[in-house]
Amino acid sequence: MSEPRVERLAASELDLIRPLLVDLNLLEQTYYAEHPQLSRAEVESGLGGLEPHFVGENVILCVREADGARLAGFCWVVLFDPGTGLEGEVAEVFVAEDHRQEGVGRALLAAAVAIFEERGVTLGYVWTRAANEAATALYQHAGFSPTKQVVMSWYPTER
Repeated sequence: MSEPRVERLAASELDLIRPLLVDLNLLEQTYYAEHPQLSRAEVESGLGGLEPHFVGENVILCVREADGARLAGFCWVVLFDPGTGLEGEVAEVFVAEDHRQEGVGRALLAAAVAIFEERGVTLGYVWTRAANEAATALYQHAGFSPTKQVVMSWYPTER
């Protein structure tokens, strides 16, 4: 048997993947009881126009120190729709050491989640190390929960 031939799908043919995307969404949602279980028609109507490129948006939230000259903390939110629904990522959260335990992180994450809700984000996520207990507790307080998926990373190797 010969190797499958891989090709890049032309922009004019992107709708060919719609049936597969619908099947994938219908299958995957069954693994997440807390996620609304959508019908085939709902999944199909939720798929936006498939485009070869997509645009994202960065929203930077901050809490200023009392004098306004410096920041006590910031939260970088990324919003993008790859064609399967608006996704949101809390890309970065950082609170200056002398402002920790003041509610800065909670306020920033509450504002990020409010953006997710206002914009109709279909999937929101945040990354951290399992050993970062303070961040994990903060994210769980904001409504994030540990994923049931395995997240694997690819890093370029030296050549």
